[in-house]
Amino acid sequence: MVKFTLNKVRYLLGNTFGFILFLLVGKKILLNDIDRNKILAIYFHNPSVMVFETIIKWLVKFNFNIISIKEFQENFENNECKGKRTVFISFDDAWSGNIDLIPILEKYNVPIMVFVPTQAIKDGQIWLNIVRKQFDNLDNSIKLGISINDIKSIPHTKALELYKAELNKSNVKREIMTREEVIDFSKWASIGSHTVTHPILVNCEDEVIRFELNKSESILKNWGLNVNKTFAYPNGSYNANVVNILKETSYEYAFTTKAQIIELNRHKSNYTIPRICIPDNFGKYENLARMSGVWSKIFKD
Repeated sequence: MVKFTLNKVRYLLGNTFGFILFLLVGKKILLNDIDRNKILAIYFHNPSVMVFETIIKWLVKFNFNIISIKEFQENFENNECKGKRTVFISFDDAWSGNIDLIPILEKYNVPIMVFVPTQAIKDGQIWLNIVRKQFDNLDNSIKLGISINDIKSIPHTKALELYKAELNKSNVKREIMTREEVIDFSKWASIGSHTVTHPILVNCEDEVIRFELNKSESILKNWGLNVNKTFAYPNGSYNANVVNILKETSYEYAFTTKAQIIELNRHKSNYTIPRICIPDNFGKYENLARMSGVWSKIFKD
């Protein structure tokens, strides 16, 4: 009950601040500032139908051109869009709930891209979510010297040890698509790699990074999918070393989670392209304020 109340208060406060920010600044940015030299790239994880359709309806109402990944790549290479108000939409992790959005994709003719972590497809869940939820239940000998706040900073080998320990002792509730569902969903979405195990790449040894990048693409192709040469960094985590290793692979583009609108005449790197996150459970106006980029300039999540 306390958690529900806190979440409700957070929702109302966020939407109130979002409404103010959107009316004062955000609406102008979205409607007036996104010219032929800019692209708005937004991404979701597991939004409700209502949250997703609210954003799509707003974009359609104000004549945004929602483009596919191939159109995005053409615009990026040409440093110019064919018109104003261009937006690219992607999803991370292939959540099962994304299947419920198919009627919205069809209704508004929305092209999207999904970045798929292949091990999560097999296990039914992202390792980070499982370890966080079950951290208190893990044996003390395994998590000795580690707090729940350390999970994103520990070496990848230790993170996998925690995850495997939890997999061995509990039934994981599937929240990620199955392989068959991903293959079917590819009728509505372009597919890109999101690594094998969804690691924090900056915590990985070089050989692990190479494995995660190359093996994930290979697995997706073996499933019979047409895999686009575009990658998304899990948790938005990367550094110069990760980027350099990525450049050695067949990938040609990579998206970050940096909350900025893409300025084509300024942003030159194919491997650090910004995207703005639209959270799963927040209100319309907070999400619109976030989409404009103004939210992240004031609040740090």
